[in-house]
Amino acid sequence: MSKPLKIAIYTGVLPNTTFIENLILGVAEEHQVLLFGTPKKRLRYNHPNIQVIPTPASSLHNGMLTLWRGLRLVVKSPKLLHVAIREAKRYPSLYTKWMRFSRFVPVLLYQPDVFHLQWSSRIDRWLFLKDAYPCRFIVSVLGSQLLVEPHYNTALTLRYSKGFPKVDAIHAVSNDLAQQAIVYGALPERVQVIRTPVPQAAFTCYQESRQIRLANSLHLVSVGRHHWVKGYGYAISAVQALRELGITVRYTIIAEGAIPETLLYQVHDLGLTDVVTFKSGLPQDALFSEMLRYDALVLPSVSEGIANVVVEAMAIGLPVISSNCGGMPEVVHDGETGLLFAMRNVDAIVAACQRFMALSEAEVLEMLRQAHELVKREYHEAENVARMVDLYVG
Repeated sequence: MSKPLKIAIYTGVLPNTTFIENLILGVAEEHQVLLFGTPKKRLRYNHPNIQVIPTPASSLHNGMLTLWRGLRLVVKSPKLLHVAIREAKRYPSLYTKWMRFSRFVPVLLYQPDVFHLQWSSRIDRWLFLKDAYPCRFIVSVLGSQLLVEPHYNTALTLRYSKGFPKVDAIHAVSNDLAQQAIVYGALPERVQVIRTPVPQAAFTCYQESRQIRLANSLHLVSVGRHHWVKGYGYAISAVQALRELGITVRYTIIAEGAIPETLLYQVHDLGLTDVVTFKSGLPQDALFSEMLRYDALVLPSVSEGIANVVVEAMAIGLPVISSNCGGMPEVVHDGETGLLFAMRNVDAIVAACQRFMALSEAEVLEMLRQAHELVKREYHEAENVARMVDLYVG
C-alpha cells in the first residue's frame, strides 16, 4: 500500500453533504482526512484519521485562533505566512482580507498533500496552493456552478478558463459535466467521471414488488430545493393540464427553504391549493420512507448534472419521470429505467405522465427492476469511494 496521504476535502462549511461525509469515512480507512471550515454544529468523528481544523464563526474566537496559527506558521515556514498575507491582500475590503487570511493560514499550516475543492466557482481562491508547496489540486464540478452560473457571470467563465487547465484532476459526476469542463479549458486526460454514490440505506428500502398506482389517479412528488432551475412551475402547470383531461392528480413538493412567491401565486391562480402541497425537507431515512408513499417522482428541472434524488428514487424503487436536461439521460433511459420528457415543456410532462399511467403493473415493475440494477452497478458506494481514493493518489 502507498504511503498514507494528508487529504483535505474542502467545502468551507461543516458538516458536509451525505456523499461527502461518506467519502470522508471511506478515505479515512487508508489516509488522513483534514476538514477545514466553519462548523455549523458540533462535530465528532470517532476515527483517528479524521481531523477537524475549524474556522470559528465568532469574530473574537476566530481572531485569537488565527493569530495563534499565524505564529505557528511563521515558526514553521515564514515563506508560507507571506503567501497567506499576499493572497489575502488581493481582496477589496479589510473584512474580506481577514476572512480569507483566516482560512488560508490553517491550510498552509497543515499543508495537505491533496486539496480537493468541492466548489469549482472558488477555484481562483485556492489555486495558489499548487505554487505554495507540493500539493495535488483536485476540483469537483457540480451542476449549477458549471451549467448555469457561467451564462450570467462572465467573471466565472474567465476563472474556469484560467484555472481548469492548471488543476491536477477534475471530478465530474456525469459525462455531460465532464464535457462542459473540457469546454471551459479542462484537459480531457485529467477529467474523470465518478458517480455520486447512493447511500446503502436507499437500497434497503427496495422491494421486488410494490403496490402500483390506481387507474386514472396519480400522486406525484418532487424533491429538491426551492430554486428556479428545479422547474417546479412547469410541473404545476402540467398538473393543471392533467386535471383538465379528467385525471385525478395530486402533487407534493418536498424542498428546503422558503416557498417562492411565484409558486404560491401560481398554485392559487390555477385553483390548485387543494391539489399541490408544499413540505419542508426531511432527514434522509425519513425522506426515503416518505417518497415511497407516492406513485412517481417527477423531476421538471431545466439544469442538472445528475440529480441525486433521481438516483435515490431508482434505488428505493420509486418510478421516475424526468426532464432530459444535463446528464439525466445518462441514468434515465427512456422506457427502460424511467420516462424522459423535453425540459421546459408542459405538454411533454403531461404526455410522459399519460405514458406512465398507460403502463401495465408488470411493465412498471420491470422498469423499477432495471433502474435498481443500473444504480447498484454504477452508483455503488464502496466502489466509487475507492475510485476517489485512486484519484487522490494520482
